[in-house]
Amino acid sequence: MNKLEQEVFGKMIMELRSLFHRMAAVADELHKEIDLPTSQRAILESLSRLGPKTVPQLANMRPVSRQHIQIIVNQLLDKKLVELVANPAHRRSSLVQLTKNGATTYKQLKHREAELLSKIDLPVSATDLETTVQTMGTIKEFFANDQWRNHKEADSVSNQGDVV
Repeated sequence: MNKLEQEVFGKMIMELRSLFHRMAAVADELHKEIDLPTSQRAILESLSRLGPKTVPQLANMRPVSRQHIQIIVNQLLDKKLVELVANPAHRRSSLVQLTKNGATTYKQLKHREAELLSKIDLPVSATDLETTVQTMGTIKEFFANDQWRNHKEADSVSNQGDVV
C-alpha cells in the first residue's frame, strides 16, 4: 500500500469502529426493554441464521475466546433463550440451539429493527451500500486468509537484523 492508501485505509477503520459502536448503541436503545446486550443478540443471530453450533464454533466466528462465548451462552441458557442438545459429531461438545422462546425473541428483535428502518430515510443509496458491502467483504476475506501474516512475518524477520 502506498502512503495515501494507508491513510485512507486508516480512516476507513476508524469510521468502521465508530459505526459499529454507534449501531450497537442504537440497537441497545431500540431493544432496551428486552434486556439483551449486544453480545447476546449476536449469538441469537448466529444461531438463527446458521442453526445449532458448538461454543467453539461460535467463538471461531469471532475474534474472542471460547470462554467468553461460554459466558454469553450461559447467560442465554439462564434466560431460556437457548438450550444444549446432543452433538452427533462430538460427544463432549454439545450443540447450542435456540429454544422456541429464543427464536420468537429473535424474530421480535428483527421486526423492531425492520420497523425502524422502514421509517428512516438513510442518506445513502442502495447502490452505495452494495459497493460498501462488497468492499468490506473483500477486505474481510483478505485478512481471513494467511496472506497478510506472510507480510507480518517477513517484516519481523527483516527487523531482527536491526537489533544491536
